[in-house]
Amino acid sequence: MTISIKGINTGVIRQKNEFVALALKIKEPRNKESLFFLSPLGLRDLLIALESRLYTKHQLSEDARLQYEKERDKASKKMHENIPLIQEDELRNADINFRINSLMLVNNKGENLTFSLTLHDGKTHELRVNELQIQVLVHAIIHAINNAGMRELALRITSLLDFLPLYDVDCQQNDNLEYDSYTQPEWKHNLFNHYLAIIYRYKDEKGKVQFCGSVVKTRALSGSKEAEAITRRLLDFSPRLKKIAGVPCQVFVRTLTSDKAQKLTQDQCLRALHHLRVQSAQKVQNA
Repeated sequence: MTISIKGINTGVIRQKNEFVALALKIKEPRNKESLFFLSPLGLRDLLIALESRLYTKHQLSEDARLQYEKERDKASKKMHENIPLIQEDELRNADINFRINSLMLVNNKGENLTFSLTLHDGKTHELRVNELQIQVLVHAIIHAINNAGMRELALRITSLLDFLPLYDVDCQQNDNLEYDSYTQPEWKHNLFNHYLAIIYRYKDEKGKVQFCGSVVKTRALSGSKEAEAITRRLLDFSPRLKKIAGVPCQVFVRTLTSDKAQKLTQDQCLRALHHLRVQSAQKVQNA
C-alpha cells in the first residue's frame, strides 16, 4: 500500500525523560489517516534522506531555487490546512504493531522520495514524500522533539545527517589499527559521493603523541568548511574518538575518491587511513 501525504502531525512518546518514539500521523489525499511510530534510528534514517534532497535544492541556480521555494511555500500552506489531530490516547496507548522497525529509501528519482516502511507486525507500507513537502515534515519533527524538552536529542540527530560514519580507528605504535566499523545500507551510500580519511594527532595524559582517525562518506571535500565541521562533530558521535573531545589536536583530512559510483573496500579505507597517519607524522617532524 502506498501512502501519500496531504497533511502531517507529530508528537513525542517518552518514558520519564527518555525518548521512546516519534508519532507521525499522516492525513492522506482521501482524508484517510495513518499513524506510525519512529525510533531514534528510524528517525535519523528518514531525516538523512530528506536532508540529502534539500541539499540538492540548495545547489540550484538562483532562479531555479526561487521557483522551487515559491512552489514549496504553496505546498506548505496546503499541508498546514490539513493537519490531522493526534489524540492523547493515541500516544498513551500506542500500538506497537505500528512501530516502524526499519525504514529504507527505495526511490530517490523524480520529485518524490519513496520509503519502504517495515512495521513491527511484519507488514510493509510505501510512504511517498514529495520534495515540496520535505521542509514542513522536517520542521514538524524537530518542533515536536524540541517541544518535548529534548532539544539535545534534536541537535544530536541533526548533527549526523551530512556524513556517513564507516570506520573509527586507534593507531597503534606497531602500525596496527584497532578499529570499529559501521555497516551502512546501499541506499545511504548512494546519498554521498566522497570518502574522507581523517587523522587526529594529539598527546595523551603522559604527553605522548598518539593518532586516531575515521573514514566517512560525505558530500564535502577535504579543505572545505563543511569537512572541518564534520571532523568536530565526529568526536561527539564516535565512542572511540570521544576521548579527544576538548583535547587540543591537529587534524589531517584527505579526499579518497570523488567518483560516486566507486565503492571502497574496508581494506582500501583502512590502508588510506594508515598512509595519511604516516604522512601526517612526517609533516609534523619536518615542520
